[in-house]
Amino acid sequence: MQKKILGAAMIGHTVESFDFVIYGYSATIIARHFFPAGNPTLALLSTLGVYGIAFVVRPLGGAVFGSLGDRLGRRTALSTVVLIMAVATAAVGLLPTYAVAGIAAPLLLLACRLVQGLSIGAEYTSAASYVMEQAPPHRRGLWTSAVGSATFIGAALASFLLLALQLSSVAAYADWAWRLPFLLGGAMALIGLYMRLRLEESRTFTAIAGRGETSPTPIRESFRNWRVFLLLLAVFSLLAVVSQNFLGYLPTYLTTTGGVPAKTALISSGIALVLCAGLSIVTGALSDRIGRRPLLIAGVVVAVVGSVPAYLVAAGGSLASTIVAEILLVIPAALVGMTATIAAVELVPPRIRATSTALTYNIAYAVFGGTAPLVGALLTARFGKLAPGAYITVLAALSLVVVLLALPETRGRAATAPDLTEEREESWQAQ
Repeated sequence: MQKKILGAAMIGHTVESFDFVIYGYSATIIARHFFPAGNPTLALLSTLGVYGIAFVVRPLGGAVFGSLGDRLGRRTALSTVVLIMAVATAAVGLLPTYAVAGIAAPLLLLACRLVQGLSIGAEYTSAASYVMEQAPPHRRGLWTSAVGSATFIGAALASFLLLALQLSSVAAYADWAWRLPFLLGGAMALIGLYMRLRLEESRTFTAIAGRGETSPTPIRESFRNWRVFLLLLAVFSLLAVVSQNFLGYLPTYLTTTGGVPAKTALISSGIALVLCAGLSIVTGALSDRIGRRPLLIAGVVVAVVGSVPAYLVAAGGSLASTIVAEILLVIPAALVGMTATIAAVELVPPRIRATSTALTYNIAYAVFGGTAPLVGALLTARFGKLAPGAYITVLAALSLVVVLLALPETRGRAATAPDLTEEREESWQAQ
């Protein structure tokens, strides 16, 4: 049962991550096919703008599907969002280009990205909530971090696939093979859907629903719990900036500003992502031993002191310097990402867990995550190569103050329905 739960959650989220980030990794080639020729900079900025638009609708997706998870069950929400992602991602691979369809091409691309944004809006936090509620009480951090690591596994697969396509034939990739990752992503999402449909509902949700305690208005109730809401929003905002600079903007920065060959950028990104996935697992396991708060603080500190050096090293142009730059961003992405997610799920009451975490996570990503690539490109053009790193540093410093003053330790909190906590502790200890 443990393998079935983690397998369905991880594979589903790996596919969702692959499907969502493949667009960012393909930004330069998408700019050529879906926007008018003649102004490469404007085409790239337009492509990054469409990338960001998907984040604008993520809070709506979080509200709709998070609410679905709190009212009808985590399993229902998880199955629905992966199906929607499958359709939208495969559609990108089938779209006509600007040369064929004119202005309709970027509009159709925008529509697909909007649907992807709706889907991803409740994917991560819903998967984290489901796994947390099914995990052994003394392994909640480890289990949740396994789901979080799937974010980076999916992105690594995207990076390696694009590298393989470019190595096989640069001309073919530029002409038509760029479509293959999107078609593959849609097909893989159907496998995730099959696995999730075979899951049982979370025991916590089943207990709440059995007592008639599900929230009829989880969105309204989430906003009423405004202190926790604002605290999670502050923590997730830092995570959004760090992770999306790393996942969304840095690959483009390396090739357009750092002078790094596209293949070198893909190799370094793949290596860094695999490292980040492993570090995420280690972070979750450590958080079960020493707590969430110390590791979160450590991650924020690394973001403060390491972001500017990361962009300084990234301009070196070699594979070694590129890997070092990415590692400097990987460390806070893993530490902050895992501990923030674990703490968030533990802070929120089970009856509004899926909605509240999805809303805070995705509002933060809409404001700071989706804009990160575009802001990074604009800051670089206006202030120079180190400006994106300085942007992260300032936001990280502000987040550090919030974490130090307001975030409690959550490791000892019950993440399940109150009447299940003692029963489940005894059950897991007996196994």
